[in-house]
Amino acid sequence: MPRFVLMAAAAFALTACGSQSPEQQRADQLRDQADAEADAIEAAAENQTAQMKVEAEGLVNQAGQAGGYDAERLKVRAEAIREEAKLVEKQAEARAKAVRDRGDAQASAALAK
Repeated sequence: MPRFVLMAAAAFALTACGSQSPEQQRADQLRDQADAEADAIEAAAENQTAQMKVEAEGLVNQAGQAGGYDAERLKVRAEAIREEAKLVEKQAEARAKAVRDRGDAQASAALAK
């Protein structure tokens, strides 16, 4: 609770002291844009991996109905799709982090001017 009080007091002090400088506004804008872009990257990856997981589950179901080598091939393909989905998630996380880091760097540069 004390932490919340301190944060609220700090926020009040900032707004009471006046509006942000143009540099601070630009820095906030750059961070917000980067966050929005990173969120879009993450959302697209979530959609893609959800579809991949559904596809993998369908292959597992087909494998249950098939037999022998056909079933084994379907199971292998399903596992490969699951692994690919994990890589898509990791790649999206890395891309989103890079975008956010870029936004932070641009914001810092805007404040340094």
